[in-house]
Amino acid sequence: MPNVFNKIAVVNFSGNVGKSTLARHLLAPMMGDCAVVSVESINADAASDTLITGSEFGQLTEDMLAREKVIVDVGSSNIEEFLKLMRRYEGSHEDFDLYIVPCVPTLKQQKDTMECVHELSKLGIPKEKIRIVFNQMPDLGKPELVFDSLLQFAATLQKALAKPEWTVYESELFAKIAGQKRTLAQLADDPTDFKALIAKATSAAEKMTYAGQLSVKRLSQGVRRNMQAVYQSLTAA
Repeated sequence: MPNVFNKIAVVNFSGNVGKSTLARHLLAPMMGDCAVVSVESINADAASDTLITGSEFGQLTEDMLAREKVIVDVGSSNIEEFLKLMRRYEGSHEDFDLYIVPCVPTLKQQKDTMECVHELSKLGIPKEKIRIVFNQMPDLGKPELVFDSLLQFAATLQKALAKPEWTVYESELFAKIAGQKRTLAQLADDPTDFKALIAKATSAAEKMTYAGQLSVKRLSQGVRRNMQAVYQSLTAA
């Protein structure tokens, strides 16, 4: 039986590790009717359901407790304030069932991930509730090699869980759909017969438009399969 995680925080001291992407495309679709709340003061994700700043932590915890399911996407510009306020509101760290710490291959982000895990652990969060997800893995890369230092860090210090199976591979899909509000599932399950539309199209531009939409659908199906496998493994641990 998979574990049930209804309230999840997605955090890292680094930006550009895919927190919002994983919140919206990995976690939310698998959790069902789930709100995504962005805690960010700059570069906020317009696709999120609610936009708040870190200084409104008290309101955040009240709103979160009133919801059955919620994902809190903490932006790197607010993570330090978020953790400071979490210390001030004693016991608030227990409101989350799980803390997801995404990381990408670059060394700076890996170091920031370790620092983030250390700070979460200082709050009294047990290792089982802190899980490192490897993101933007090149297709030909091996997580065991690319993220070797993080895997050893998790195994040695026992402050977080990390597994090679929790790897999301890079895809040009996210650049193609930037700014769209359609979910990964909606894109993957689009019933439109794009090949038929291409055959009927009367101009090269029209054909290219439909071909591009078909390409997005195909990419979405592959990405969703990867996301589903990661989520199933992530919640089984």
